[in-house]
Amino acid sequence: MRLRAAVAAVTLSGSCLLGAAGCAEAGAARPFTPGGDAAPASSAPSGGPAGQASASAGGLSVATEQTVDAGQGMNVSIEWPAGLDIEQQAMVKAFTDGYVASWRAVVTQGEDDAYLGSVQDQAGRDAYTWVRGFVDRREAATGTAKLYAIRVPSVSGRGAEVDACVDQSGVRVTDAGTGRPVARQPAWTRPPAAVYLQVAAVRKGDDGAWRVKTYMHASYPHQRAKECRR
Repeated sequence: MRLRAAVAAVTLSGSCLLGAAGCAEAGAARPFTPGGDAAPASSAPSGGPAGQASASAGGLSVATEQTVDAGQGMNVSIEWPAGLDIEQQAMVKAFTDGYVASWRAVVTQGEDDAYLGSVQDQAGRDAYTWVRGFVDRREAATGTAKLYAIRVPSVSGRGAEVDACVDQSGVRVTDAGTGRPVARQPAWTRPPAAVYLQVAAVRKGDDGAWRVKTYMHASYPHQRAKECRR
C-alpha cells in the first residue's frame, strides 16, 4: 500500500511531517538508515491481536518478527524494532494496525472497515480511496507484504513520525470473484517499485489513541527507497 505524496517531492530532510504537533524536536537532518535501529528478528512476539512486541524491563521493546493474517491468503510480515518505549510502541502500532487493516478491507471488498479507526484527516481519505479502488475493480490480494526497518525518528508533543520500509513483491492482485491472480499485475508488485519507504505522521487524540494523519513515500530511484533494498 503506497499512499499520499512522494517523499521525492517533499524531501524529508528539509521538512516536518508533524503538522499541528510542531517540529521542535523533529531532528530531520539525521540521515535515514533502514535497519539501523532494528535488531535481527529473534522470536515471535506475545501480546494482543495486533501482534505488538512484548516489552522488556523498563518498558523497552525487544526485536521480534511476526506474520499477521490479514485474511483469505493475505499476510503481513512485521519486524518489530527493539528499543522503543511504551509510547513509541503505540505510535508504531497505529501505523502497522492501519496497514494490516487496509489489506483486510481489500480482501473483504470493503466490508471490514476497521482500518478507518487507525487513520484520520488526509490519511483517512487516502486509505479509503486506495481500498475503494480495489472494490471498484473487483480485485483482492494474496501473498505476503513485509514491513521492516521501522523507526520513530521524531516526536514532538502529541505528534510523531513513523518510518518503515515496505516490500510488496510477495503480493499478487487477484480477481475478487475467482481468487485467481489477474493477468496484468500492477508495477507496485514488482521490484524495484515494490520496495519503498513509507512515512506516516501520527497524532495522539484526546482519547489517548494514536492515529495516522498523513502518509508519504519515497519510491525508487529515490535514495531513501534504495536504502530499503536488501
